[in-house]
Amino acid sequence: MAAVSLKKKPAQASLPWELDGLGARYDDREGLVAATRQELDLPLPLGPVKLVPYALGELAYWQEDVDGAEVQRAYGQAGVRGSLPVWSVNSQLQSPLWNLNGLAHKVVLEADFFWADASEEYGLLPLYDPLDDDATEHFQRRFIQDLYGGTAGLPLPFSARNYALRSGLQQWVTAPTNEIADDLMIAQVGLRQRWQTKRGLPGQERIVDWISFDVEGSLFPDQDRDNFGELLGLLSYDFSWHLGDRFSVLSDGFFDFFPDGLQTASVGAMLTRPLRGDVYLGFRAVEGPFSARLLNGAVNYRLSEKWILNAGGVIDLGDTGSIGERISVTRIGESLLVRVGVNVDHSRDNIGAFFAIEPRFLAGRLARTGGVPIPPAGAFGLE
Repeated sequence: MAAVSLKKKPAQASLPWELDGLGARYDDREGLVAATRQELDLPLPLGPVKLVPYALGELAYWQEDVDGAEVQRAYGQAGVRGSLPVWSVNSQLQSPLWNLNGLAHKVVLEADFFWADASEEYGLLPLYDPLDDDATEHFQRRFIQDLYGGTAGLPLPFSARNYALRSGLQQWVTAPTNEIADDLMIAQVGLRQRWQTKRGLPGQERIVDWISFDVEGSLFPDQDRDNFGELLGLLSYDFSWHLGDRFSVLSDGFFDFFPDGLQTASVGAMLTRPLRGDVYLGFRAVEGPFSARLLNGAVNYRLSEKWILNAGGVIDLGDTGSIGERISVTRIGESLLVRVGVNVDHSRDNIGAFFAIEPRFLAGRLARTGGVPIPPAGAFGLE
């Protein structure tokens, strides 16, 4: 239970949850928000299969919706989760070329099917708990302005709220926002795979992932209501191939299949030098409401005992050209880490500088700058 206030400065474009029922922008919604959400689980181990039927319920109250009226909502959900692990081992497989010393293939099949019903539509509610940070919301407003003309709200298929709903954000008691919940029926299926081998000196071998390949997607039985007429959606994959301890090939992708749905895939390579830094170069293709071919790179390198360099940038291979660059240096002192840098964001016509100081004993964000670990002061003797 909490009292909250939601205020937005005027902008050229509005996000869907910043508009009232008639499409006019509002600048202030405030009041009491109270909710209770409970879940009951019944784990059923069936041999190698772990099956968990569950039921979830919620009662919630908002003092002001997008039109300034009170809202009370009852929400219920019933479903079943399941997982099945499968594995095989070939200890005789040896290949100096592929850096293999035995090979184990481990697979986990996962599925989650649930049906949900809400007494009120989630579109009635402002996002008292935002899904995105200010920078992401700014990009979305620019997206509305450039592609859809001025102040019109973002089309539903590309709304962050709708994506969160279709992704099943409401299915967890610990969901970060209570406003996202509505009628939905979905079956989420995933396949998680690891090919593992041993590497290291004789007698000191360690198990490492050689290849990892995860695939997941969602099926929508009520496809017209829940997924814009398509049975399959939210299909994604994540692939990594660690050829050695220092070189990896990486790729990921995401696909929606309704008209103008987002479809993106990337491929890249990372070279890592332990305790020194890493270099990444990748390419991403994007299709959907807009098209882009992006080349991005980043380098994080410890120049000396006292200095670390971080730099990166993104270039559109089309007419847009450079999208943004950043560069910074970090000085490693005996007691403090001092970082200074410049960031250029052409998409927002913004140039900024930043300066940060952090004590080394905190081992915070700067202590892991760009993947270059900075040990606590005194770890290797007097500096």
